[in-house]
Amino acid sequence: MHMKNFSTIGRIGALLVIALFAIAGASAQTAQTANTVPAALAGTFLKPGFITSAGQTSDAAIVKVLANTKLKLGFDYDIMAKPEAVAGAKTLVLVLGASNKGLGSAGLSFEQEMERVKKVITAAQKAGAKIISMHTGGSSRRGELSNAIIELCIPVSSVVIVVEEGNKDGFFTELCAKHSIPLQVVPSIAEAGNVLKVLMAP
Repeated sequence: MHMKNFSTIGRIGALLVIALFAIAGASAQTAQTANTVPAALAGTFLKPGFITSAGQTSDAAIVKVLANTKLKLGFDYDIMAKPEAVAGAKTLVLVLGASNKGLGSAGLSFEQEMERVKKVITAAQKAGAKIISMHTGGSSRRGELSNAIIELCIPVSSVVIVVEEGNKDGFFTELCAKHSIPLQVVPSIAEAGNVLKVLMAP
């Protein structure tokens, strides 16, 4: 087996371990989480839902496992979704964060990924879908490229969910305030999943 294949298997295994830890805690504080989500937002996001990455971050795969395996939300998923894939969705979840490794694996430049995300957003808006932006990767998913992706997605979002480590500088707080977008800051990926579940209609 080639070294590249070993590397790929290792990354997949690491993602699964992270996702399993997130799943283990995903329902522990659901009642507490429900109390932090504004009533005007709770249960207002419809199915079918679709998850994709904005920036080719592997965090999208973790969110997918959390949403579908533990929370049973039944979202469709494609890390490299094309516009036509989201045309039937009522809720689009964008998992934010630029990854050079992910871009390389996808064979995309950052500029190409920005164009893909713009087209996916446009398709979702034309279909009347609401957009949820999630940032779960902490400080490792910040920086110039990630910030550019974040600045693209936040203004078109109906709500933003951020794990607090990625907002230590208040970047999301300021950006969401500027565009009047509701922001949910949570302590963990598990809690981000709980917020997502509360947002979705039964």
